[in-house]
Amino acid sequence: MVNDLQTAKRVVSRWRVVRIALLVALVLFAGLLVLIRVYPYPASFPALPRSTHTSSGIPGDPINIVFIGGQQQISSSFQAAGWLVPDPIDAQSMAKIAAASLTHSSYPNAPVSNLYVFGHPQDLAFELPTNDVANRGHIRLWKSSMVVSGEPVWVGQASYDQGIELSATNKLPTHHVAPAVDLERDAVGADLLKTGMVVSETTAAFTTPIFAGRNGGGDFYESDGDALVINFTHTPAQLTSSDAGLATGVEAVRRAVFRVYDLLLSQWFFALGIGVVGVGLLLFEVWPLLRSAGRAIRSRGRRNQ
Repeated sequence: MVNDLQTAKRVVSRWRVVRIALLVALVLFAGLLVLIRVYPYPASFPALPRSTHTSSGIPGDPINIVFIGGQQQISSSFQAAGWLVPDPIDAQSMAKIAAASLTHSSYPNAPVSNLYVFGHPQDLAFELPTNDVANRGHIRLWKSSMVVSGEPVWVGQASYDQGIELSATNKLPTHHVAPAVDLERDAVGADLLKTGMVVSETTAAFTTPIFAGRNGGGDFYESDGDALVINFTHTPAQLTSSDAGLATGVEAVRRAVFRVYDLLLSQWFFALGIGVVGVGLLLFEVWPLLRSAGRAIRSRGRRNQ
């Protein structure tokens, strides 16, 4: 019985150390998230808008791509990458997308809903269809008044549609936007880079990191706050850089944290694996305590008999 009590005390002591370590880790992790969120990143293109809006003025999906180049260059690069131009929104296209949604069939040129920047809907839009109309990559572009090396600057919003749902704002059928919008931003850049028509691509801090946002349809999204700058000219974009060691370190940590966040939201098996490991570690620590407690209770019961 003495051995059982000593074992129980050791387990309790070990569990207390583990709990303290977990608490310290959680506090440090929370502090890291706060630092990532509030750190004053030197944002590039301060004159450009940071978000789209719905027709009623509700903030929509975040701006996450900046293009420097002419309309023909942009359109040709998307065409070369296999992206298509959506059909206009009318009765015919609405009927086609409804039929394709019911049968889970493809509608390669399915229309894209309007979002607003500079007070008007997108100037250009492209999509990369799949064999199901519910799932597709897509991007909207708006031409700004800014010019670099004689070529206009465009802002873009790229995201991936993943399913059909009822909008939280108007209760009409709409696409559900996948929450990891940075992944589609990067996919657009990768597709266009393969065409050989892009001169350069670089990533720049653009907005404050968003751990949990809502677009105009009520869909949750997250973003590391970077914009991908796609340049069709040979004049480098004037980006605000972080030369200080601390700033560079914080930006590196921010991007690493959001890469893991993207994996958790986009890869269910990765999130499941993290959950299983967490539960396993918890059981590994709790089980000896429960076993020793059970022994002590049984021993006490035998002594009272």
